Amino acid sequence: MADVTVVGTGVIGAGVARACAAAGLEVAVWNRTASRADDLAARHPRVHAHPTAAGAVASSPTTQLCLLNYDITHRVLDESGADLAGRLVVQHSSGVPDSVGPLRERVTGAGGRYMEAAILNYPDAIGTEGCFTVYGGSAADFAELAPVTKAFAGTQVHLHTEPRYAKAYHVVASAFYYAFVSGFVECAAIAELLDVGLGEFAVSVPLYDPGFENTVKVGLDLIERGDYAFEQAPLTTHIDALENLARVAGHAGIEQSFLTAMRDRVRTAMDQGLRREHIAVLTEQFRARRAAAPQSGERA
Repeated sequence: MADVTVVGTGVIGAGVARACAAAGLEVAVWNRTASRADDLAARHPRVHAHPTAAGAVASSPTTQLCLLNYDITHRVLDESGADLAGRLVVQHSSGVPDSVGPLRERVTGAGGRYMEAAILNYPDAIGTEGCFTVYGGSAADFAELAPVTKAFAGTQVHLHTEPRYAKAYHVVASAFYYAFVSGFVECAAIAELLDVGLGEFAVSVPLYDPGFENTVKVGLDLIERGDYAFEQAPLTTHIDALENLARVAGHAGIEQSFLTAMRDRVRTAMDQGLRREHIAVLTEQFRARRAAAPQSGERA
């Protein structure tokens, strides 16, 4: 028997599995692309790859769902026929509060217990003091999850007994994060236009949060190099969140939201074949438009 199961070994799932294994837990993993789970297991003796999701779920009392979104989560559960009875199921996928109810009902209807979690960092922070994760669900279930939350390290916060609250918190936190990212990429473009050195720009920004500081440092380095390949949070991980956030903004009566603009910019980039790049690649859209426009003399 394993101590914990991780379903989905993409960037988040692999980070969860590595942190749990490093903390001494035995970890069962499954991934739709089996080679990714096999490679992870080959590098970490406490990680054990399973050929089926049902087998991985059955091998431990706790399952961490680390798939891309709720639709994929439902599809995997449909196809696998995993037995959730008696198990604590923790959902990490991107989504909105309205997505929580059907999945929770599915889990509890099958005799399982359900929690929502949101890791508010890049995946490489999992297992370090920089990790910040929020949870929604039963306080008793959160206490039972202690070996996993201890493995995550950093700050682990039980927000509310209602699982939807963790997802709502994540949506609000994500909106704030993307406001920062939108400001960063637009400020970088304006700085270039006005001959403000990007280095001077970086040190002038009030960096109150380490995650924001990391986005600036990584983003500026990639902009200066012109090479945006970045596996920690490529465009494919941003598009689903931005689709959800833009829809939430519309429901809130917000016109011309920066979230809609960000979503459309990411869509454009992906239509251009960019998928594994850091979101700072959006600055190339500004550069291209500026290069195509008549020179207006708007330089200080």
